[in-house]
Amino acid sequence: MVATFAVLIDTIGDSIGRFVSMLYLFCNSFSMKTTGNYIIAGGEEGKKRLEVLSEVLYPYETALLQQQGLSNGMSFLDVGCGGGHISLMVAGIVGDTGHVTGIDFDKDIIELNRKEAIEQGITNVSYEELSAYDMKYASEFNMAYARFLLSHLTDPLGVLKNMVASVKSGGRIIVEDIHFIGHFSFPECKAFDDYVSLFTTAALQRRQNANIGPALPSLFAEAGLDNIGFDVIQPVFSKGNGKWMAYITMDKIRDAVKAQGLANEVTIQRILNEIETFTKDDTTIISLPRFFRVWGTKE
Repeated sequence: MVATFAVLIDTIGDSIGRFVSMLYLFCNSFSMKTTGNYIIAGGEEGKKRLEVLSEVLYPYETALLQQQGLSNGMSFLDVGCGGGHISLMVAGIVGDTGHVTGIDFDKDIIELNRKEAIEQGITNVSYEELSAYDMKYASEFNMAYARFLLSHLTDPLGVLKNMVASVKSGGRIIVEDIHFIGHFSFPECKAFDDYVSLFTTAALQRRQNANIGPALPSLFAEAGLDNIGFDVIQPVFSKGNGKWMAYITMDKIRDAVKAQGLANEVTIQRILNEIETFTKDDTTIISLPRFFRVWGTKE
């Protein structure tokens, strides 16, 4: 296995228009919903959060997939496709002779994805409302991919084995997932630390592992994959949309946190207010979680 580590610093500032658009993401805090056992609110509000995250990570993910052999004419399975951003990006790479299938258990987000593909005139992508646990694909795809999915599952190995079954012999499996406790701020911000603790505890109470990242290479081996490799990235921000991800995510887990009795609305709002103030300060920095990116080949 080959491992590399990179800390990526983003110092690109916001324009006024981008800042206004971010403020829109922070409204409607009480109209969100959690879907299934997922601690982060889904549906339309969840898709907006994923749009910000995908914008921040787009260059890293495009490079990763192409380095792993993604090319014109390939068939690609996007497992837990969320807002469909990876699916649409890949559709442009595989071209008219390739095809992308995106699956997600969130009915609302799948419908939004279908609408977006139609609006953009993208015809080589299809979306299916389907749990990753229930996948029955057999040797259909050249590549299967999951981003920030296994950390939200109670049986990540089972889903990884479903992904392996879905690809052809010689097909590639690529997974990106988090090591959430690697998240950091500077200088130290208690509200940020509270957010990290609430996220990981809410996941753990639901038998999910928000720190699954380091375990992924061994899970790949257990799933029977060969030529396993990985790297680790951690984008860090002093300003810009990436710096707001902690605030946005805390806002989107508030319903789960309250439902699980981890904090009340007053405490959650205090955490959000303090993170907001910290984020607006250009002398501070906030990282995203540590991301493990792991790949392997099916025999």
